[in-house]
Amino acid sequence: MNRPRSGFLDLGLAALGAFCFGCTILFNRAVARDGVPPSVALGIRFGCAGLLLLAALAIMRRPLLPPVGERFAALALGLFLYAVESTLFYMGLERGTAAAVALIFYAYPAVIALVEVWLGAARLQPRTIAALVLAVSGGVVVAIGGGEVAITPVGVLCVMGSIAAFSTYVLVSDRVLVRTDSLTAATWTALGAAIGVTFAGFVQGVLEVPSGPATASMFANGVATAAAFTLFFVVLGRIGATRTAIVMALEAVIGIVLSAIFLDESVKPVVAIGGVAILAGAVLAALATPQPTEQKEATVSP
Repeated sequence: MNRPRSGFLDLGLAALGAFCFGCTILFNRAVARDGVPPSVALGIRFGCAGLLLLAALAIMRRPLLPPVGERFAALALGLFLYAVESTLFYMGLERGTAAAVALIFYAYPAVIALVEVWLGAARLQPRTIAALVLAVSGGVVVAIGGGEVAITPVGVLCVMGSIAAFSTYVLVSDRVLVRTDSLTAATWTALGAAIGVTFAGFVQGVLEVPSGPATASMFANGVATAAAFTLFFVVLGRIGATRTAIVMALEAVIGIVLSAIFLDESVKPVVAIGGVAILAGAVLAALATPQPTEQKEATVSP
């Protein structure tokens, strides 16, 4: 196991990964505003990302398949949990601005830290309590302080459901994919999610062939997702899980800035204040939770 290292190059790669994740928020919000069904938008995104990640695994000479005994679990996590999580997140973006959705969602590190304490996997620390208080209070400010223009009540419920599904995904994957390479796990989660959302769209009868500018955004979303995953796991082994998680908090900020620039979504001061509290909670949660270098947490972006 490599010892965590710090350096401008490593931090720069982590920041680039956060930028790519932020781009996925922009692309998701753009196609959601265009009225593209979640099954179509997410099916293309994760299908494209999964194929590119398979190529990345081959180039990096990492395992293409999870070890025997964990293959079904790796696929099922994407097929069920992550398909549900990403769909709920997308539905939130259909009902709220990128800023409101991304900021509320980033309460998840504090939620995971609290659940780990409840399961006995971690000790309750002052940082954990502070992280939870900041995340909850910030989330309330963003949800009700931004007004109806920021996000609707149904949108808030969708994001909360997304947090619950993602937290479950993180906790379960960390326990059932103990021998699977982290990037391999992310690859098969993406492929499983692509299958899950596409099948859901088929059952609902909403699958359609995309056309227009939204098509380019969906494929660009897949490329950005694959790039973000790869960069995430490159820096994870170089600077450690805690530093990586802290830098990745920039994901929400970058997504908000890009949406403000390209989608003309202004951020109200009260939303910004709530967002600062949520991101501060995310950083505290990362500092409070002991994490191994090759952890599975946050292997894929919403």
